[in-house]
Amino acid sequence: CECILLGVTLHHTYQVIADQIGCSKATVSREIKRNGGRGAYSAVKAQQNYQQRRLKSRRLRVLENLKLRDFVLHCILQRQWSPEQIAGRLSLENSNWHISYNTIYRGIERNNLGVKRKSHGARGFARKLRHRGKTRKVKGTVNERRGRFNNVPSVHERPVSCENRTRFGHWEGDTVRGKIGRSGLVSLVDRKSRYLLSERVPKVNAKNVTQ
Repeated sequence: CECILLGVTLHHTYQVIADQIGCSKATVSREIKRNGGRGAYSAVKAQQNYQQRRLKSRRLRVLENLKLRDFVLHCILQRQWSPEQIAGRLSLENSNWHISYNTIYRGIERNNLGVKRKSHGARGFARKLRHRGKTRKVKGTVNERRGRFNNVPSVHERPVSCENRTRFGHWEGDTVRGKIGRSGLVSLVDRKSRYLLSERVPKVNAKNVTQ
């Protein structure tokens, strides 16, 4: 803006100004015309107009739709629904509103869904959710250490005969948990013959799996 103002003050042509700032002649012409013209061009006004256009051009946040936000608030406060239930219900009913549960969680964490908190540091609507305001663990962002073994040899250190499946007796074990994470299936596969042994356990723990 300041370069354009300088060019206008020195009565440079649009082409000269464009060459100096590295854009097209048409761009300079439009910029000057919409900000007062050659006779009243203002760099300050041009910058303010630019910032206003940027605000209007951005995509509105989903929860800036006040009707949708009120619906989400109603479901959380009156129906005690979780964000997953809210998003799922809208999808099930083929609603014109589309929102993901992560968007609802982010809205709560960012500004309490637009509702002023009672005090500084208050958790707001996070306390109304199932986890009662406890910090959510977003997949991929938390270094979960439970259930890990220490000093376990790397899979890359196993014998070549096991890697190329030339000998019987190299077993590979795994567990598959049920939907609610209690019962599960323990499997053992011989890497050469692909012979499978499997058995269901009522609960996936060390005692049951070892047995």
